[in-house]
Amino acid sequence: MNGLLDSTGAVLDRFGDLDGRMAVLALLLHVGNHLLRSLAWRNVLAAAYPGTRMPLSGVVSAYALGVALNALLPARGGDAVKIAVIRTRVASSSVTTIASTMSVVVLFDLVAATVLVLAVVLTGSLPLAPELSLTGAPIWIGAAVLLAAVIGVAGRRLRRRLALLWAQVRQGGAILRSPARYASRVAAVQAGAWLCRIGVVTCLLAAFGLEASPLVAAMVMILCGVSTLVPLTPGGAGTQQVMLAYALSQTATAAAVVSFSVGMQAGITAVNALLGVAGAMVAFRTLRPGDAMRSALRLARS
Repeated sequence: MNGLLDSTGAVLDRFGDLDGRMAVLALLLHVGNHLLRSLAWRNVLAAAYPGTRMPLSGVVSAYALGVALNALLPARGGDAVKIAVIRTRVASSSVTTIASTMSVVVLFDLVAATVLVLAVVLTGSLPLAPELSLTGAPIWIGAAVLLAAVIGVAGRRLRRRLALLWAQVRQGGAILRSPARYASRVAAVQAGAWLCRIGVVTCLLAAFGLEASPLVAAMVMILCGVSTLVPLTPGGAGTQQVMLAYALSQTATAAAVVSFSVGMQAGITAVNALLGVAGAMVAFRTLRPGDAMRSALRLARS
């Protein structure tokens, strides 16, 4: 019992030494990440619906609200709210097309995340298993063949519906058919958002007195992402702390790493919640935060 109290006390003591200036800089970079990602999504939406006015404020509010609700709702229910809010703003829009625009944004994220993982792994900061077992390969191959056969049969019967669905998907990815426009209005903007994300983690590492470098920040981002792949707890709480304590054990004490991880997770969640409430107030045109969030939750359940 005394050991547990001592450990808890050591973690709490680290918060007393927090560098407030670096924490504020992390806050500003986090807001910048929100704005840049919203701008990239707005540009994809504008390409999908060229005849429709697409105010940035509406997309920012939908994005902020969705991010906040993803921390509360299962199966990334906040993403469904993003789609629903945008659909109310864009006449004659479809769920499929709006979801496709989100996939365009995720496409760059997949590339950026892959580059980040390779950079960290190649430096030896995040060792991977030396070999992967292929004993399950025949099962996966058989499942893939069966799935292809089912899709083939269903495709013949549902050809018209699939054709409509594909047309809506193509509409959502319209900006990809203009590489120069995609590079300048989406990829470049998202690259800036990723730099903001790395900056947030770097600043928070420095704020808690830990080794602060882009490489360490990248490793932290990867482990935080892995901890939320299987959501055993909201936001990967607990799992994230254990993984980071193990990965950073060579350069910092467990108390220092846990205080940093808890502080980062709680701080980002709190900021996302505040931005989400503000976004809900804009989206539902009300000055009452409670009414705005109730409207958002009703939309999520519908």
